[in-house]
Amino acid sequence: MRIIPNICMVAMMMCHLGAAAQSFTAQAKEFECGQMLFRTPATITVMMRNTSTSPAAVKYVDTGCGCSQAAYTAGNVNPGQDVTLNITFDCKQLGHFDRIVRVYDTMSDTPAEFEVRGQVVTRVENYTGDYPFKLGILMTDVESIDFDDVHKGVLLTKKIQVFNPSGQTVEPVMLRLPSYLTAEMKPRVLGPKQKGTMYVTLNSREVRDYGLTQSTIYLAKNGADKVNRDKEVTVSTVLLPPVIAADDVKRAYAPHMVMSSKILNMTELQSKSKAKDEIEISNDGKAVLEISKVQLFTAGLQVQLGKQRLEPGESTRLKVTAIGKELKKVRTRPRILMITNDPNNQKVVINIQK
Repeated sequence: MRIIPNICMVAMMMCHLGAAAQSFTAQAKEFECGQMLFRTPATITVMMRNTSTSPAAVKYVDTGCGCSQAAYTAGNVNPGQDVTLNITFDCKQLGHFDRIVRVYDTMSDTPAEFEVRGQVVTRVENYTGDYPFKLGILMTDVESIDFDDVHKGVLLTKKIQVFNPSGQTVEPVMLRLPSYLTAEMKPRVLGPKQKGTMYVTLNSREVRDYGLTQSTIYLAKNGADKVNRDKEVTVSTVLLPPVIAADDVKRAYAPHMVMSSKILNMTELQSKSKAKDEIEISNDGKAVLEISKVQLFTAGLQVQLGKQRLEPGESTRLKVTAIGKELKKVRTRPRILMITNDPNNQKVVINIQK
């Protein structure tokens, strides 16, 4: 069988598309081929699986148009095995196309059906300027997600714009999702030079503890793709404790946190392997100030807090050391999080300038 350029591969694990009597089934009802170059033949490769209980062979493929031809391996295919189906488009007509492909077999009168869409263009548009991050073979507009100021019980969704710059058809998925995250790709299948959106949803009821929770998930081209560092997406969630209800009288007798700064300048890391700075923290209120958590958003920082409980009028120091070699590797903004019982400062974020 002749190999034709511009192949967009469709990896298939199977589900039923059509009447139960059909022998062969395919994974999806729809396939997007994206942009296809004018007068340059392009082929999609589909693996059709025999999901019946008897051997069967592909008898005929109706591609829905004389502009496309189908090639497949002849002969019987045993139950549970696959047959390779290549559909080649001549791309001689500009514009969008939408075809229903019907696959007939020797054991059934009911064909398997799936839809193929694409666009024939004179010039393939390059979207890479809008997608600065490369994750595996895919490109995205972000490589990290922040769910800030989250209250228990809410659902929040963030979007990742995904672009497929490759010549193959992919089915982007998120791998290694923790229990509190779900992800959905729309459209589910991306053809060459096609873009879509990955929706990542946080269920805050599943987050175990207040403060910072971080995880690493992986954007893969399909479910069988391998997990490695160049596909990482970091997810940071800051779950706030219950709001401290306080009227004006109660606030007057509450702890009050005062900080010398909320920004640390570590720009001297340009010429040094380490940089150090510190922040003075005071309790200007009339009740004990409790700093229950001190957490880091990234590697490359070391912190030391003198005291976590400050009586009214007391002070302490937060000492911060930045490790230049490690900070250069981090992809997200280096920050420090503190959770306190000050009703006006339950969440405090210190930003690091590097």
